[in-house]
Amino acid sequence: MVRFLQSVCLFLIMLFTGIGNNINAQNQVSYTAKDGLAFFKAEDYHSAELVYDYLLQKYPKESKYNFYMGICQLKNRSDLSSAIKRLNYARVKGVSRDVYYYLGRAHQLSYHFEEAQANYNKFIQYASSGDQRVEKTNKYLEECKNANRIASKIYSLSVNEKSKVHKSKILEKYSPAKDVGKLYKNGDFFESGVNAENIMFETERGDVVYFSMASNVEDTMSIFKMERLIDGWSESKSLGTPVNSAYNDAFPFMATDGLTLYFSSDRPGGLGGFDIYKIYYDNETQSFLEPINMGVPFNSPLDDYLFVSDDFNEVAWFVSNRETSGDSVMVYTIQWDGTQVRNMADDVNQINKAAQLEDIGVNEEREGDVSHSLEKSGAKVNKKKGLFSFQIGDTITYTQFNQFINAEAASLFKEGFKLEQEKDSLSSVMRTKRGEYSRVANETDRNEIVNEILNLENQVYSLDDQIEEKYLYARQKELNEIMNQIRSGTYKGVKEEEKVTKALNFEGVFIPEKYAYHTNDEFERYYANTQEMYSSLFSVNDKQILHEADSLYVWANILNLESSRLLENSTKVVTEERLKLSQLIKRNGEEEEEEEPTAQKMIKDSKELKLISTRLYHKSLDKKYPVFYLKLKDISKRLGGEQGEKVMNLAQQGNAHFREARNILREPGGLNLDAYEKAGTMKKTGVQMQEEALDLYLSLLEGGQIQESQGQKQNTVSEEKKVTGHIQKSYAELHKGDEAKEDLVQEKKAEKKEELQQEEPAQENEVGEEVVEEIVRIYRVQIGVFRNEPNAESLKSIPAVYKKKLEGRDLTKYYSGSFKTYEEAQAAVPSIVAAGFSGAFVVLFEDGKQIPLSAK
Repeated sequence: MVRFLQSVCLFLIMLFTGIGNNINAQNQVSYTAKDGLAFFKAEDYHSAELVYDYLLQKYPKESKYNFYMGICQLKNRSDLSSAIKRLNYARVKGVSRDVYYYLGRAHQLSYHFEEAQANYNKFIQYASSGDQRVEKTNKYLEECKNANRIASKIYSLSVNEKSKVHKSKILEKYSPAKDVGKLYKNGDFFESGVNAENIMFETERGDVVYFSMASNVEDTMSIFKMERLIDGWSESKSLGTPVNSAYNDAFPFMATDGLTLYFSSDRPGGLGGFDIYKIYYDNETQSFLEPINMGVPFNSPLDDYLFVSDDFNEVAWFVSNRETSGDSVMVYTIQWDGTQVRNMADDVNQINKAAQLEDIGVNEEREGDVSHSLEKSGAKVNKKKGLFSFQIGDTITYTQFNQFINAEAASLFKEGFKLEQEKDSLSSVMRTKRGEYSRVANETDRNEIVNEILNLENQVYSLDDQIEEKYLYARQKELNEIMNQIRSGTYKGVKEEEKVTKALNFEGVFIPEKYAYHTNDEFERYYANTQEMYSSLFSVNDKQILHEADSLYVWANILNLESSRLLENSTKVVTEERLKLSQLIKRNGEEEEEEEPTAQKMIKDSKELKLISTRLYHKSLDKKYPVFYLKLKDISKRLGGEQGEKVMNLAQQGNAHFREARNILREPGGLNLDAYEKAGTMKKTGVQMQEEALDLYLSLLEGGQIQESQGQKQNTVSEEKKVTGHIQKSYAELHKGDEAKEDLVQEKKAEKKEELQQEEPAQENEVGEEVVEEIVRIYRVQIGVFRNEPNAESLKSIPAVYKKKLEGRDLTKYYSGSFKTYEEAQAAVPSIVAAGFSGAFVVLFEDGKQIPLSAK
C-alpha cells in the first residue's frame, strides 16, 4: 500500500510539472530537492535515486545531492563504486558525520574490509549513545574481521547463468537430476506446524527429509530430519550441534555421498547475513564435524543460501541478494563437480571480482516465464577451466593432471595435491577448535582443547613440509623434461599458454620503459659473483633458472634505488597540494583530468616503483629458493661430520626463514605493503643463508674435506659441457626465450656497430680522444648511463672520463680511468662513488670492445 501511494505521488509530481502522459514525447522531467528528500525519508530509494540523478545532472558538485545519491545507490545496490565516490565527496565537504556509517557499509559490500572497519570506527567515535545504528555497526565490524580471515582463500568458479527472480520463485530455477533428490516448499509436504515457505530436501531414495522450523522461544530456525518407516514417517529429530546453533539455521541439502551436508546460517563468524556452510558426517563417531564456511564467492556480506549440487551433470545452484534489493534475488547456476579448490587470494580486487560472479548475462524473470537454463532431463556444461593452478615456469601453468609430460612429476604432484586437501580439512577443524577455546570457561575442557589444537598443528605443519617437497620435486622434474624436449625440438607445449615474456614485462610485472637504458653490464656484474658456485654445483636447467632469478633481482635493485631517489627529490619540491574533486565525482560521465603537482607525482611514482621492485624481489627469490632447497636436500644425503653439520644448519635456518615469509603472506587478515615487504626481507635472508650453505659446501669440496662419488663428478663435468657460453647471455636473452633469436641477432649487430665507433672524450675532462693502448685488455669504471650531462665538478674530481653515445637511445655511457688490473680499477671505485656516482662498477675492454667481466 505504501509503495502504491509513493508511486501515485511520483505520478502527481510529474503531472503537475506538465509531463503527464506526454513524458515520452517531451523527454524532460523537473524535480526538486524537496521531492528527493520526501522519497528518501519514505525509504523509497529507487524513486529517490531517479530524482537525485536528475538534480546532479544540473548541480554535479552539490554535496548534499551527492550524499543522498550515494546512500540510494548503496541501498539499491545499483552502483557501489559510484556510491563510494559520492559519499567520499560528501565526507570531504563535511555534509554529515553519518557519512562514515554509509561509507563503511559500501566498503564492506565491496569487500574492502579494512576501509570498512576504519569508517565504522569513525562513525562510532562520533555517534551519540542513543543511536540505534551503533549496535548494528559493532556487528558489521565483527563481520569485517571474520571476512578478512575467510576471504583469504577463494574459489574460482565458472558461471553458466544468473537469473533474477522474486524470492518466492527460486525453486523454478533449480533443476537437479532425479538421482540427486527433490526440493520442496514445506507447505507442499507438511500440513501444519512449519513455515510453509521454507525450503526442504528429500533424498534420492525418498527415505529421509531435511527441513527447518522454529525450535525455541526466540523463534529462530533449526534443521531437523525425518526418516520413512514401514507405516509412515518418524518423529522429527533435530540434527543438534554443531549443525544447529542459537541463530537461524536453514536450507539443508545432503549431497549424494550421504556424508556432506550443506546449509545456511546467520550465526556469528561469517561474512554477514546468511552464509553457506558445509559440514561432514563422521560414520565412526556417528556425529557431525565442525561446519566450514564456504567463503568467497559463495558468501557475501548479505544473504547467501540454498546450495544444491548435481554431481551427475557437474552443476550447482545457490541464491544471493548481493546484486539485488527488495524482494528480488539472484539464482546462480555454476559449473561444479566437487573437486574445485580454494586458492589464496592475491588482493582485494581479486576477491571483489570473484564475488561478482560475472559471466553469462542476467535473465530477468517475466510473468509466466519459468524457463530453465538447463533442461530437467540433464545438463550439458562447458568444459571445466581446471581442477587446480600449478605454475611450472614463467609462461606455463597446468590446470589438469593429464598436462604433465613426465610421469614421475605427475605422480609426485598428485600425492602433494591429495595431501593439500587433507591439510585444508585439518586447518579448518583447527580454526574451529581455537574458536571453541575462546568460548569455554571450564579449565579442564580448555586444557583438552589445547591438546587437540597442538596435535592438529603438528599434523598441519608436517603436511606443509611434505606438500612443499612433493610440489618442488614435481616442478623440477617436469621443468627438466620440458627443457630437454625443447633442446631436442620435440616439445609441443600447452597451446593456451604459448606466449613469449617480453623484455621489461617479467611474469606480468611491467617495468616502465624509461628505465630500459640499464645495460647488460649491470647484470653481468651480478652474475660474475655467482658463476663459480653455479657452474660447480648446478645443471644446465638449474643455471638457466638461477640466471633468470638474478636478472629479476638486479631489476628489483635498480627500481628500488630509483624509488628512493624520487622520494628524496620530492622533498625538495615545494607545491601546494590540492584535493582533486574531479576524482571523486563524475561530470557528464567523464572525470576531469587535472595536472598533478610535481611533488605529488614524484611520491606516487616512487610508491609505484617500490611496489614493482618488491614484486620482483619476491619473484626472484621464489625462483631461487626451490633450486637451492632441492640441491641442499640432495647434498644432505651424502654429508656427515662437523663440517657437514655446519652446512645443513645454515640450510635449515634458511628454509625456516623462507617458511616464515610464506606464513606472513598467508595470514588470514589479508596482506598490506608493509607485510609484503617484510616477507620479502625474510625470503631474502632465507635465500642468502641457503647460498652461504652452498658456498661453504663448495669450499669444503674444493678443500678436499668432502669427497663426492665418481658418478657425481662425471655428472658435473657432463653438465658443464652442455652449458658452455651460457653466462654470456644478456638479460634480454634470458627473458625473451628461444622465440626471440632473430631479435637478438639484430641486437648483437647493433652492439657491434656501436662498439666499433670512436669513443668521444667528455668535454669537462681535459683528456683528449682515447688512444688505443698497446695492452690487449684494460679495465675501467663505468660511472653510469645518463640522458643529461652529469655534474661537471664531480667529473673533474675522478680519473680521466670517457663517454660513448648509445645510438638511437638519446643516452650516453660514461667511464672513468684506464687500469691494467681488476684490482687497480676496483681500488678506484670508492673515490668515484664518493664523488656522487653511487652505481659505479668495474668493466672490462678487449681490443677496444667491452666484454663480460666474467671473461677476466
